[in-house]
Amino acid sequence: MFFVLSTASIISCTQSGRVLPPLNESFRRSDKQPFGSFIAYKEFKIFFNDRYVETVTDPFDQEWNNIKDYSDDKKYSLYFLITKNLVLNYTEVNAFMDYVKAGNDLFISADYVDVRLLENINCNNERMAEIVDETKGLMNQTKVSMYFGDDFNAPPYGYYYYPFLNSLSGYDTAFARVLGVNEKNEPNYIILFSGKGRIYLHVAPRIFSNYFLLSGDNYKYLENVLSYLRSDPKNIYWDEYYKNTNPNRRKNNNDKEEDNFSSLSVIRQHPPLLWAFWLGILALLLFILFNMKRKQRIINVIKPNVNTTVNFTETVGRLYLQKKNNNHIAEKMITYFYEHIRNKYFISTSKIDDEFINSLSGKSGVPKEKTQHLFTLIERVQSGENVDDETLIQLNKEIENFYKNQS
Repeated sequence: MFFVLSTASIISCTQSGRVLPPLNESFRRSDKQPFGSFIAYKEFKIFFNDRYVETVTDPFDQEWNNIKDYSDDKKYSLYFLITKNLVLNYTEVNAFMDYVKAGNDLFISADYVDVRLLENINCNNERMAEIVDETKGLMNQTKVSMYFGDDFNAPPYGYYYYPFLNSLSGYDTAFARVLGVNEKNEPNYIILFSGKGRIYLHVAPRIFSNYFLLSGDNYKYLENVLSYLRSDPKNIYWDEYYKNTNPNRRKNNNDKEEDNFSSLSVIRQHPPLLWAFWLGILALLLFILFNMKRKQRIINVIKPNVNTTVNFTETVGRLYLQKKNNNHIAEKMITYFYEHIRNKYFISTSKIDDEFINSLSGKSGVPKEKTQHLFTLIERVQSGENVDDETLIQLNKEIENFYKNQS
C-alpha cells in the first residue's frame, strides 16, 4: 500500500494571498514541502517491509569504513542517495567505487553528478537542454516513463513543472542496461554493473519529490524504480549528507591543491613560468593559423570486408544435420530463446509457471495462448524424449512465430 499524505500539507496557499509554498529542492526524508522526500522515504520503507533503514549524515568515505567492519561476502548492502547536486572529492569517489566493487548496490538520483564519479563509470550526463529551460523559467507538462523495449509502450508519468530533459550517454552497453527514459525517450535511469555490485544512476531527482508523487498515479513510477533494486539487502542506508551541495563549492583539504593548480595561481606567482605559458599559447595559435589550409592525402583503396558469416553458419548447420542429433539442436534453440527473453524483457527463466507466462505475454505482446502453447512444447522437448524431425521443425516454427508477433 502506498503511503498517503494530504495535499493540503504540501501546498500551503492562503485563500486571499495565494502564497506559494517553498520550492527549494531539499529531498530530505522529513521535508513535507513540495520538493522534500517525505513521501519517497515512506514508500521506500514500505518497499523493504518496514525494515530498519540507517540514516547517514557523514561523508561516505567515513561511512564505508563502518560498513566494511561488519560486511559479509554472502550479503550486500544498499546505499540510497537523492540530491539536487552530487559533489564529491576523490576520496569519496574511490570509496563509492570500492563499495560497489565489493558487491554492494549504490542508488544515485541527482541533476548534477560529479564528473569524477562519471569518469570512473565511463558515463556522461547531458544537462544543457534542461538547464536552458530552467534558466528561462519555461514550465510545461512534462513526463517520464520506464523502458520496456524499443517500442516505448510503457505508461508515462507526468506533472506540470520544469521539463525532464536530463539524460545519460556514453556508457558501455555491455555493462549497462536502460531502465527509464525522459520525455524525449532518452535514457535517464540506468543500471551499471561494476565488480560484484551495481550502480543505479538516475538523473531526475524531482521524481522523488512529494509534489511529483502526489500527482495522479505517479507513485507507481516510484514503485517501478524500486522494483529493479535487489529486495533483500543485509543493510539499508538512506543518505542525508549529500543534500543540495553546490557544484561550485570548495572541496575538502584533499582537493585544495588541485583547485589552486587549476586557477593558475602557481604560474602567476613566477614571472618566467607566466612568460613561458603565454609564449606556448602564442605558438599554438600560430600553428593552428598556418595549418588551417586543408591538406589532402592520398586515399588508399580499402578492400571490402569478406562476409564469412553465411559460410560459417552453413558449415555448422551441416555438421549438426550430419550427426542427426535433434536433441542437441533443440537444446541450443531453447537456450538462445531463453537468453533473448532475459536480455529483452528482464524476466528470469529459472522457473516456468503461470506467473512467468502472464508476465512474458504482457511484456512481449504475444497472446497468452500462443505463449503457453510454445512453453508446453518446450517442456515436452526437455522431458528427455528423442526429438524427431517433425517435432524439431515445429519447435523452430513456434519460436519464429514468437519473434514475429512480439511487440
